[in-house]
Amino acid sequence: MPAKYLNKYNDVLLFLVLIPLINTINYHLTYARIRWDWYTITTYLIDTASGYIAWWLIRKVILALDQSLPYAQAPVKRITYQILLTNIVAQGFIIMSTEIINAIFTDAPLPSNFYTYNLFIFFIWILVINGIYIGIYFYDQWGRVLSLREKDREIRSKGVEVQLGKMVKTISFKDILAFYVEEGVTYLMTIESKSYILDKSLNKIMEQLPAEYFYRLNRKYILHRSAIHGYQRGVNGKLNTILNPFQNLPTEIIISRTTAPHFKKWFRASLT
Repeated sequence: MPAKYLNKYNDVLLFLVLIPLINTINYHLTYARIRWDWYTITTYLIDTASGYIAWWLIRKVILALDQSLPYAQAPVKRITYQILLTNIVAQGFIIMSTEIINAIFTDAPLPSNFYTYNLFIFFIWILVINGIYIGIYFYDQWGRVLSLREKDREIRSKGVEVQLGKMVKTISFKDILAFYVEEGVTYLMTIESKSYILDKSLNKIMEQLPAEYFYRLNRKYILHRSAIHGYQRGVNGKLNTILNPFQNLPTEIIISRTTAPHFKKWFRASLT
C-alpha cells in the first residue's frame, strides 16, 4: 500500500533525471571554475552514483516510515522524523563514501569546507527531496478526496434503479424509506409504501447509499433516517429503535450490543 502513491507518480524516473541535475548545480555552487577534464568527469560520475545511492536510502526510509508512522497518524511528528532520519542516513552515507574514495585516490585529508559548506548544501537538497515526497503524498491524498467526492456526488444524483417489466426506473434517495429482506428476497420501499424487488443483497446496496441518510440496523433492514423516530435502551446493551408508523415496517427493531454505539453516534449526527 505505501509504495502505491510513489509508483503512481513514477518517482524513480523523476529522480533518475533529478540527481544528475542536482549534482551539476552542486558543482557550479562549489567551484568558481570547472575544467571538464577526465578527473572532473570521473569525480562527477562518482558523485552522481553516490547521489543515486543517497536518494535510494532516503526513499527506503520514507517507505519504512509509511509502514511504522503514516502521515495520517501524526503528520507533524512524521515529517519531523522523516527529515531527521533521511538526513542522518543520507549524510552519513555521503560522509563515509567520500572519506573512503578520498583515502583510495589521495593522501591528503578532505578539505575542511566539505564538513561545513558541502554538507550544508547536501542538507538543503535533502530538504528539497523530502519536500517533493511530502508533496507527492498530499497531492495524492487531495486527489483521493476529490475522487471520493465525485463518486459520492454521482451516487447521490442517480438514486436506486428498479426494474418494472422491461422498463428501468430510478428512485431518488429522498423518496426511499427502507430496504429489507423477506423470505430471501430484497425489497425497496418508498415513502408512499410502494415496494420493488431488487436483485442485490443489502451489503451491495449499502455501498451505494449516502451514509448520513441510511443505516443498516441488522441483517434484515436498512432504513432512511426519516423512518426512525428514536430509540430506547434494551437488555444486555442492545437498543430498541422506535420507527415511525409505516405499512410493511415493524414498530421497532432491535439493534445488537456491538452495533449500538455506532448507531447512536450516527443518529445524533443526523439530528444536527
